[in-house]
Amino acid sequence: MSRKKRICIISFSDLRNDPRVRRQIFALKDKYDVISLGLGISDIEGTKEFIIPSQRTFLKKTDSRFTFLLARLISNLYNRYIIKKYPLKEIHYMLSGRHFDLIVANGLDALVIAVFLADKTGAKILFDAHEYEPKQIEDNWFHRLFINPYKDFLCKKYLPFANNITTVSPGIAEEFKRVYNIKPEIIMNTPKYQKTKLQKVNPNTIRLIHHGIAHPSRKLENIIKIMPLLEKNFHLTLMLTKGDKDYLNYLENLTDRICPGRLSFRPAVAFDFIVSELNHYDIGIIVYNPTSFNIKYALPNKLFEFIMAGLCIITGPSPEMKKIIEEFNCGLVTDSFKIDYIAEMINSLTVEDIMKKRKASLEAAKTLNAENEMQKFKEIVKNLIGD
Repeated sequence: MSRKKRICIISFSDLRNDPRVRRQIFALKDKYDVISLGLGISDIEGTKEFIIPSQRTFLKKTDSRFTFLLARLISNLYNRYIIKKYPLKEIHYMLSGRHFDLIVANGLDALVIAVFLADKTGAKILFDAHEYEPKQIEDNWFHRLFINPYKDFLCKKYLPFANNITTVSPGIAEEFKRVYNIKPEIIMNTPKYQKTKLQKVNPNTIRLIHHGIAHPSRKLENIIKIMPLLEKNFHLTLMLTKGDKDYLNYLENLTDRICPGRLSFRPAVAFDFIVSELNHYDIGIIVYNPTSFNIKYALPNKLFEFIMAGLCIITGPSPEMKKIIEEFNCGLVTDSFKIDYIAEMINSLTVEDIMKKRKASLEAAKTLNAENEMQKFKEIVKNLIGD
C-alpha cells in the first residue's frame, strides 16, 4: 500500500486565527498527510502540528536587527540577516527524518523556510501570497525605507524557487506579473458555504456593521465620521479585534464626541460564528481609503463574509471589491471616498433597496464560497504532486 503524499503548510501566524491557512489545512488533510508549522497551533484534528521556534537571546535579537538596518546600505548583508533571523537549523532538527512532497508557504517569511526545507527534502513549493509584501505598508516611513525593500529582496531571491504561486486578488496578481514576471493564480478569501436566513429590515433601526482589526492603516475613523450625516434610524456596530490599543481608544473617544449613542463597539467572535452574527445586521460597510497598494486592491475576508451573511454591502471605489459587487449586484459602490458622498448614498437607500441587495448576496454566496475556491487550490496541489 502506497503512503499518502506529505504536505507541510507554513505560516508565520497563529493558526487558530488565520482563516486562509485554516482553509488550506481543511482542504488537504483528508487526502494528504498534513503537517503544519506556525506561531500557534490550529487545533484541527487529523494533522501534526509544530510551533516555529521563536526564542532568541537579547544579544542575538540586537545583532539581527543591526544587520537588518545595515543591509539597507549593503544589500549583500540581507543574506546574513536571513541566517540570523530565521530558525533554520532548529526547524531542520525539529522536522528531521520527515520527507515532504510539497511545502505550502504562506507569505515571504514562510517561503524562506520552504526553500530551505525543499533543498533538504526535494519537495515542491506552492507559495501563497496573502498580500503584495513589497508594498505591505506605505503610509509608515520605517516600512517604506526598510521593510518593503527587504521584502523586494526576498521576492527576487526566492520567488524563482516556487513551482506555483497563488494570491488573493487580480490586482495583486497583476503587480507580481509586472514587477517579477510571475503571474499567480487567484484563490479568493471566501468562507465555507452556509445557508443563512434572509432577515427582514426594521425601518426604525437599520443596522450597519464593520468588522476586522483596529489598525490605523484602515482609517476606520472615516466610517465613524459618516454617522452624524446619516438619518437617525441608522445605527453602526464596529466588531473589532483589539489590534492597536491606542487607535481603538481614539476611535471610542471620537465616537463619544461626534455621534454618541449611534455607534456600538463589540468584541470579535470566533471565525465559525462570524457569518451567523453578521446575519443579524442589514448593511456591511467597507470603506478603505487607498493608503497602500494592498488596501487599494484588497478582496478582504469580510467582503465575502458579508455576502455569505446576506447583507447589503456599501464600499468606496476600491477596484477589486467594486468588480465583485457590480457583478453580483449585491451592494452599492460610491464614486468617491469622500464621507458626504458615502453618507448620501446610504441615506438614499430604501428598505426595498436593502432587501433586494441582501437577496442578491445570498444568491452570490452560492458561487463565492470556500468549496469553490478551495477546489481550485486542491487542483493546483494535485497538479503539483498528484493524489
